[in-house]
Amino acid sequence: MSGDIADILPLPDGAGIIPRALYHLFNKLESEEAENSVKCSFIELYNEELRDLLSADDSVKLKIYDDNNTKKGHSATLVQGMEERHIKSASTGIQLLSEGSHKRQVAATKCNDLSSRSHTVFTITVYMKKAAENGEEYISAGKLNLVDLAGSENIQRSGAENKRATEAGLINKSLLTLGRVINALVDRGSHIPYRESKLTRLLQDSLGGQTKTCIIATLSPAKSNLEETISTLDYAFRAKNIRNKPQVNSLVSKKTLLKEFTSEIEKLKMELIATRQRNGVYLTQESYEELTTESESRRILSEEQRDKIETMELNLRNKVQELFSLTTNFNNLKKDNEQTKVILDGTKGLLEKTEVVLEHTRKNLEEETVIRKEHEKTEEKLADIGRNMISTLEKTTTDIDGLHSKIRRKSDLQSRNREHWTTSQSQVVDTTSLVDGRISQLQAQQQQLMERLSERMQKFVKDELEKLETSQTFLQEKAKDFEASEQEVKEQTAKSKDELNEVLEEIKSLREDVKQKVGAGLNELSAAAQKISANIITELDAFHTQVCSHFSFQNFPQSTLQSIQY
Repeated sequence: MSGDIADILPLPDGAGIIPRALYHLFNKLESEEAENSVKCSFIELYNEELRDLLSADDSVKLKIYDDNNTKKGHSATLVQGMEERHIKSASTGIQLLSEGSHKRQVAATKCNDLSSRSHTVFTITVYMKKAAENGEEYISAGKLNLVDLAGSENIQRSGAENKRATEAGLINKSLLTLGRVINALVDRGSHIPYRESKLTRLLQDSLGGQTKTCIIATLSPAKSNLEETISTLDYAFRAKNIRNKPQVNSLVSKKTLLKEFTSEIEKLKMELIATRQRNGVYLTQESYEELTTESESRRILSEEQRDKIETMELNLRNKVQELFSLTTNFNNLKKDNEQTKVILDGTKGLLEKTEVVLEHTRKNLEEETVIRKEHEKTEEKLADIGRNMISTLEKTTTDIDGLHSKIRRKSDLQSRNREHWTTSQSQVVDTTSLVDGRISQLQAQQQQLMERLSERMQKFVKDELEKLETSQTFLQEKAKDFEASEQEVKEQTAKSKDELNEVLEEIKSLREDVKQKVGAGLNELSAAAQKISANIITELDAFHTQVCSHFSFQNFPQSTLQSIQY
């Protein structure tokens, strides 16, 4: 809160909140250009005793009392005998802060060389004069409490003993009371324990009043202080949840304020005159102070007792109400418990049935899971088989298409063979008939020639013998040529026969292949092809025999051969 209290500008980096607040406040007041007055106070709470740090005699113990004369029925907490000093600049305020800080109770512990052993409250009060629209002047008062709380500490870790242990205990006690007040405010309890500690009485207006409040928690980054860090964070989080209702500072008429000051001055003058004239009771200063102190202490004690009685009565009423509410809640809970038992019994039966159904459903689900897995495996196998069958079917279709094309080619070949055979047969028949006709003609001519030759045989024997020799020579040559031609015909016939045999072998193999792939439908076609082949072979053999028989010239006479030649 204080930090580096050096009075220099600009402010050092180590300056605390209070110096910064003072400079900010006076900068703001200078910009407002309004008549103002600022005063400050600095008090310390040490071992549950209040001490004024700005007073010359800092041994005087201050007392707290409530001022019930405030407006709107709200009581304000005041500190008796607290000295307030007027300041006109931030530097003056920082000097007062420095003087009071030197009087503050600090001591060295194992945790901190300058550990604060007390709580301090630095209060800044500002009065500002404002003019209304009608020209009347008003006074506005604002107060800023800057509180520096001593940190809670673990006595064992800090090594506090004797006096230091007592200080630490009282610090922790006041902070604990502050924590209870914060919890009660957050939970909106009926009783807020402000009077259990002087610290909470001083902070009463700040915590649950009509002011804006800000709390800053100081933490340690060390892992060894984890417990204190978590506790402090929880403390600050609870304080953060307090909801105050801030109100704007009320304006007091300057005339009203002057009347109050005048009445107070008149009262002080009367007291001064009575003291000088000794009119009335005269006491020494010490006796008067003791009497006043005793009276004030009795009044404070009576007020505290009255507050305690009111608190106890209020607690009693709250306890009675809580007892009544607890009894009612207990009866309601008892009824609800009985109803809940009935519902629970029904729910247990339903739960048992549901568990049976659930178990059955789980078994069905497991069976369904197994069946689905098997179905998936079967479907995968069927898909593989289907793909294989499709590929096989595609191959079979391709083979059948090839077979059909081959059958068509064979059929076309057989058709052409039939056509050639028919054409050849007709040509052979024509040639044979022509040869037969010519042979018959030759026979007739031969008869005629024989008759003629027989008549002219003798006449032309000699000539014919000569011619016969020449013809024999020529005939031998032609016989050789005929033998060569006959050999060629035989070779051609053998070649054609071999080709026909190859065709027959192909037809047989084709018949077997068709019989295996297509079926019994092609058996008739193969049988027909076999019959046709046999007929062709028979006809070729017959034709060959006829050709050989027709072309046997050894039986023909020489004259016939000559006539044929010619």
